[in-house]
Amino acid sequence: MSREANKALMRRFIDEVWNRGNLGVADELFAPSHTSPSAPSLPPGSAGTKILASMFRSAMPDYHIDIDLLVADDNQVAARLIQSGTHTGGALMGIPATGKKATWTEMGVLRVSDGKIVESWFEADMLGVMQQLGVATMPSAG
Repeated sequence: MSREANKALMRRFIDEVWNRGNLGVADELFAPSHTSPSAPSLPPGSAGTKILASMFRSAMPDYHIDIDLLVADDNQVAARLIQSGTHTGGALMGIPATGKKATWTEMGVLRVSDGKIVESWFEADMLGVMQQLGVATMPSAG
């Protein structure tokens, strides 16, 4: 695929699946054999993404992702993402709703083959999320 097609794939993934909650679109975007080495316990294909998107969108009804930076080559696309949401819904990773808003960054890389996402890596600032929700603290210096 071209660089622009890979960028369009990432934009559609973020907009449709994550921001709008159209989880069925993930079935169109992911190859059945898709894996995510940064989350090896997730099921293959689109199932893992659907689990994560459902969890965040349920826990944070106003959840949203903005693409801050987007780069691509012929078989990969990478993005710096800015996410935000208010934890007023269901539990987030076992943490009951805190009512607090969080904003955090994430780096995501998709490997694309024949127009489908075949591999993905995501590194999110989950410590920052937990600190903003008030469920984690940094040790004090001294």
